[in-house]
Amino acid sequence: MRRHKTEPARQAPGWHGLRRTTAVLLPLWLLAAVMAVIASISLAIMAILLAYVAGESTWSKGQKDAVHALERYARAGDEADYRMFLKCIAVPLGDRAAKLEMNRPQPDIAAIRRGFEQGRIAAADIDGMTWGYRTLKNTPWMRPAVAYWDIGDRYILKLAETGERLHALAQAGKLQSAESIALVRELHDIDNQLAPIENGFSRSLDDAARATRSLLTLAIAACACLLLAVFTQFIRRSLTRSDRLEAEVRKNEERLSLGFEGINAGLWDWEVGSRQCYFSNWLYEQLGYDAGNAAGTPFDSEAGPTQLVHPDDLPGVRHALRRHLVRSTAFDVEFRLRTRAGAYCWCRARGQAVRDARGRAVRMVGCLFDISDLKTAEAEAHTERELAEVTLASIGDAVIRTDEDARVTYCNAVAERILGRSAAAMLTQPFEAICDLRNGADNARSFDILRRAHAASGADGIGGISGIGGANGTGSAAADLYIARPDGSRLAVDYSVSKLRDARGCAIGNVVVLYDVSALREHAVRLAYQATHDELTDLYNRREFERRLGALLEAGAHDPGGPNGTNGQSDAGERREHSGHSVMFLDLDQFKVVNDTCGHSTGDELIREVCSVLRKTLRRTDIIARLGGDEFGVVLPHCAVTHAWQLAESLREAIAGIRFTGAGRVVQTSVSIGLVGDVASLACVKEVMKAADVACYMAKKKGRNRVHRFRLDDEELSEAHTQMAWVADIKAALENDQFCLFGQEIVPLAPGTGGAHVEVLLRMRCASGALVAPAGFIGAAERFDLMPSIDRWVIARAFGTIAAGAHRYGTWSINLSGASLGDERLADYIEEQQRLWGIPFSCVCFEITETAAITNMHDAITLISRLRAHGCRFALDDFGAGMSSLNYLKHLNVDYLKIDGSFIRGIVDSPLDQAIVRSINQVAHAAGKETIAEFVEDAEIVDCMVAMGVDFVQGYAVGRPAPLDALRVPQERDVAELD
Repeated sequence: MRRHKTEPARQAPGWHGLRRTTAVLLPLWLLAAVMAVIASISLAIMAILLAYVAGESTWSKGQKDAVHALERYARAGDEADYRMFLKCIAVPLGDRAAKLEMNRPQPDIAAIRRGFEQGRIAAADIDGMTWGYRTLKNTPWMRPAVAYWDIGDRYILKLAETGERLHALAQAGKLQSAESIALVRELHDIDNQLAPIENGFSRSLDDAARATRSLLTLAIAACACLLLAVFTQFIRRSLTRSDRLEAEVRKNEERLSLGFEGINAGLWDWEVGSRQCYFSNWLYEQLGYDAGNAAGTPFDSEAGPTQLVHPDDLPGVRHALRRHLVRSTAFDVEFRLRTRAGAYCWCRARGQAVRDARGRAVRMVGCLFDISDLKTAEAEAHTERELAEVTLASIGDAVIRTDEDARVTYCNAVAERILGRSAAAMLTQPFEAICDLRNGADNARSFDILRRAHAASGADGIGGISGIGGANGTGSAAADLYIARPDGSRLAVDYSVSKLRDARGCAIGNVVVLYDVSALREHAVRLAYQATHDELTDLYNRREFERRLGALLEAGAHDPGGPNGTNGQSDAGERREHSGHSVMFLDLDQFKVVNDTCGHSTGDELIREVCSVLRKTLRRTDIIARLGGDEFGVVLPHCAVTHAWQLAESLREAIAGIRFTGAGRVVQTSVSIGLVGDVASLACVKEVMKAADVACYMAKKKGRNRVHRFRLDDEELSEAHTQMAWVADIKAALENDQFCLFGQEIVPLAPGTGGAHVEVLLRMRCASGALVAPAGFIGAAERFDLMPSIDRWVIARAFGTIAAGAHRYGTWSINLSGASLGDERLADYIEEQQRLWGIPFSCVCFEITETAAITNMHDAITLISRLRAHGCRFALDDFGAGMSSLNYLKHLNVDYLKIDGSFIRGIVDSPLDQAIVRSINQVAHAAGKETIAEFVEDAEIVDCMVAMGVDFVQGYAVGRPAPLDALRVPQERDVAELD
């Protein structure tokens, strides 16, 4: 290989030469040192800015990944997505923590490092970023970036708070609630707000970099000018001493100038016609060779580096070189060079020939640079493009891309299916021509969603719309949109539109996503139907019935003779001569017997038969609903009372005539009907329903299988209405804990007879705060099957009171109703409460009336046996009031007999009562049972009971009822202490 030779520099003569050399070189050294310092500062600042740019990319990626993870978590509720959200949001939160620490007057360097490490900042960049922020944050070119950072941190905190709130909703099982949807919408708003902030931060850093480069360039230029001046002086002096040196310098300047006309990379200089070529050290280093020891390398051979060119690329390189030398075409070629390790790297060569006066190329100079990274990036971009294309083709939604003129440039396979057109038929076509969006309500052409997306785009370059849950331009809900396809079919869809913008923010097209929501809409319609109809009969349910009845009442209040607004079509021949509406409440008689004897499937069949009778008998304008298991409601719009009565009787007769075979039995039934005529006289739907219910109750009370009309002046209805009012109060008292417990002491008459105990009594607190005795509401509770609920309330509260102060009494007596005796789960409930409160069964005594015990003999015996096995005691209350008391006494294993108060009140003056009580007491003692006398109201009765040998007394003479938690009675007390 031949290199250009230069003449050796002349020796400086003596001291004068040394001084002259020093005078020339010293300014150069100083200027070089200044330029080195400036370059070092420039590189440091640029490195800091690059580190912040990289940090912003990591910050943005963490924020975007956190938003995506939280979106997935909102859809599926997967805790892994929430953990991913926490991991991703930690990146911007770590940067925020580092920034806050750097703002302190005396920051904690370790805290700053932890924050940046959490923000995934390279450890090598942290010190420089810390110095740069604290040094440059108040400079004019860094203040905008810091301001954007502060704003972004506020939104990051808001995003973290949104994630926590969404996670709390997921933990509460409210992931699909309106609040959760609102949080997802808020999440999107935060994401949309952060995008311009991130762009602003990047632009600010770019501006800061440009400002820094400008300042440093000016400084370097100034130093360069000084250096050039000194160098020029030096050259001028040198030129006067040697023409040869001047020629060599001119040649070097020409080489340097021509090399930099290409690119600042490796330089090469080829003497055309020879096989020798000059290469800068850059190429040796790039290929792994030692520039100082090129012997034995391809650079030292006759073929030169051309033998390193990849065989597939060599013909192209030679062809490009010939065209340049012969035709003066540009020499710019890409090829692969083999490195010393045997691998290949991509290079790009550019060159320019120097020609003599005849135009022949005598010399060629050019540059060579490594484009391996560029080729790798191109390959990755191609892969990414392929991945994007495959992904878009694989997703389950239709994706359509348009250009700025709204012409289709891409569509995936799903778009072909949804739109009913081939991709070839859609490409280059206007979007409106291939996407026929229509409103479901009126079949009208829908609004232009692309124009709306353009209008929704803001000046910040962020734009997009979604039809999900929104309304379109014509006022129709987006849920009503569908695609009209060329074959005439329709498909329910929803949509979203996003604007495409270039790097300058200019709109270059749109991306439209169409979602097939046909199954979702069908499900919504089905749910809406199920919400208003009974599943078994397809009649209206109670809620819809009451809503339509309310609409009728409201319409009648404004326009008594106007349309009724009910479902169905009106009969053409029907003349509305009356504006009043009537309501019927139907309750099947003995329906429970059908269910118990024939099974629930037969009961369901009976309900369907009744439904068929209702539809056949009633008018098409009438509103029919199933209100409960065996209850039906009918609204007769614009129907006079007399006509309503006739319809009710027709229904009663038709239902009574139902016959079919179920479970091997002939099934039949009857119905009790409550009729309310002219419902406008009542205040509201609630009053109408209550009146119809009361009338039906009276029909059942009077023997069933009849129609009873509600009248305001009906005393029986008034009484029933009162009882039903008590029912509402009782239910409210149970729900709002408005019952309270009292207690009345039961005192032994002789020492050693037994420990003192108390009977638990019940009171109800009404709305005014007054206490109501059981006589006021127990009748209604028994009639409407509320006693089991009341008994359970009493048992739970009484057990809690016993647990709080059981030391005060030996025994607590709790009354059980006859209805509770028939409750198979009552014993389980009592055992459950005992385990809950931990009280001994031995301190509990249950009182059952003689009548209830006789009526539910088998259930009473079963309950007594089960609870006595645990240690409970039982008392037979009101003993003597029944005709068969003595007969049943031997079957009931009770501990106490409570002698009915009717025998006690007048016992002092009644020999008959005395004889009865004496005989009851003797029979009880003979059976091993103790006796309790009720209604002992004065001392004379007490003395009489003592004389007869009665064991306990209860009444005003020994203690009045008092709140249970206020009783203060000693554990042992007998009649001797009453004085």
